[in-house]
Amino acid sequence: MQQPQSLEYKHLITIKAGKPKGSTKEALKVDPDKVRRLSLSEQELAKAAVSHSAELIRFTQKNMLRIYPKGVRINSSNYNPFIGWIHGAQMVAFNMQGYGRSLWLMHGFYRANGGCGYVKKPDFLMKTGPNNEVFDPKAELPVKTKLKVKVYMGDGWHLDFKQTHFDQYSPPDFYTRVGIAGVPADSVMKKTKAIEDNWAPCWNEEFEFPLTAPEIALLRVEVHEYDMSEKDDFGGQTVLPISELRPGIRAVPLFDYKGNKFKSVKLLMRFEFV
Repeated sequence: MQQPQSLEYKHLITIKAGKPKGSTKEALKVDPDKVRRLSLSEQELAKAAVSHSAELIRFTQKNMLRIYPKGVRINSSNYNPFIGWIHGAQMVAFNMQGYGRSLWLMHGFYRANGGCGYVKKPDFLMKTGPNNEVFDPKAELPVKTKLKVKVYMGDGWHLDFKQTHFDQYSPPDFYTRVGIAGVPADSVMKKTKAIEDNWAPCWNEEFEFPLTAPEIALLRVEVHEYDMSEKDDFGGQTVLPISELRPGIRAVPLFDYKGNKFKSVKLLMRFEFV
């Protein structure tokens, strides 16, 4: 039998789930007396992010927002999770069997906080200004910090791959792509030159990334083997939370296309905040 006093606390421990009925703007209205969980498809989120960005963030400051892949993704592909994250969505559902860059971002995002599976929402997504304004992901914001990334060299491919995996007749021609995933102003990709015929390439190239929202940004690293006549071959990847990076020279392990760590493949890199 339910105790009378338990009804008083029911709204604190029970979050009612639902899908939007009527307009998205109506669904995003905040009820000060109730906490709700709203589910939006990736298409609904994309539309709301354009027309109701502020309402999305205000909603997620008091309620739970779940995003899920559109139903036509029958090949288990995924969408860009950052559209949900930068609007405060607490649950960004994915096809975890859908390998590729979107899932790499998901893996990297949850390497934060010891890889426990929980990442605290940045404070800027919870704050309101004096005129009740909230964070605007598309606004031109001041640069908070600059990240310098130097890629010295890489090694280990000769131990984890067959000698003919990348090229039938010669050693591989590796290059590295380095960039940022985050708010639109911070998102960018750059790349080193390709080093020809070398299993242990030395690039010694440095890149600088101005960051307006480093609290939620990720460092993306990919290695590819240049192929003049066909599509470039994949050589490894990793995604690291900017908030977890520590200055200095680091041996950075790389992961395969499915997100499994290679036994031997690593990059020697240096990180510096200025």
